[in-house]
Amino acid sequence: MSKRALAIDLIVLLAVWFVAAEALDLRMLPSPLQVLEVFWSELTEGKLGMHLLISTRRILISTALGVALAAPLAIVAAQLQLLDRFLTPLMYFLYPVPKVVFLPVILVFLGLTDTSRVFLITLIIFFQVYVIVRDAAGQVRPETLDSVYSLGASRWHMLRYVYIPVTIPAIMTALKISAGTAIAVLFIAESFATTTGLGYYIMIESWGRVAYANMYAGILAISLLGSILFLVTSFLERRLGRWRER
Repeated sequence: MSKRALAIDLIVLLAVWFVAAEALDLRMLPSPLQVLEVFWSELTEGKLGMHLLISTRRILISTALGVALAAPLAIVAAQLQLLDRFLTPLMYFLYPVPKVVFLPVILVFLGLTDTSRVFLITLIIFFQVYVIVRDAAGQVRPETLDSVYSLGASRWHMLRYVYIPVTIPAIMTALKISAGTAIAVLFIAESFATTTGLGYYIMIESWGRVAYANMYAGILAISLLGSILFLVTSFLERRLGRWRER
């Protein structure tokens, strides 16, 4: 998507929002100018900035843990048939299950702490990364592996020169796919049994107090968080995938 097209889309969206707010004249639909004013005020002087930082920290920790656990395991499974036969069918069986349904169980075992929320998001990212990376690693042709082994390559060489270059784009794709899901689950996990995070700010501090402008400001913040994560992942994908252009 070009920057010009994105700018046009945003202008159209804001225009439609502004016209709808003026035409309907409802308290529950403030104008975009009012929301932007509240957003900036809450971000710089209010509590929104604190909640945004807390949610960002939870997402970044969960992402790092999910990738660090899933990617090496998927690559090892692609190389060891015995492990692959046992592990991969289990992963593919559990992958379609909505992980958010496990939130009550996780809260029972881990308590009403940050650990439970980080664990849930890590679980989602783990399955996304494992399934996509395992598929990518499994697509390496046997004759390619045989030719590299014939040159005297060790397992470390296979990992460095074959599997890592093949799986890095897959990891980036998995992160882009899971970014929206992780943000949605974060919102649900922060909507109850906590006093921090954007989910709490939107549902409890804003919607619960009928502060609609603040509610939309929180929605804007969580949308920007998801968009920034997606853009950063896309940037890293382009940087790390330059070898494919050579």
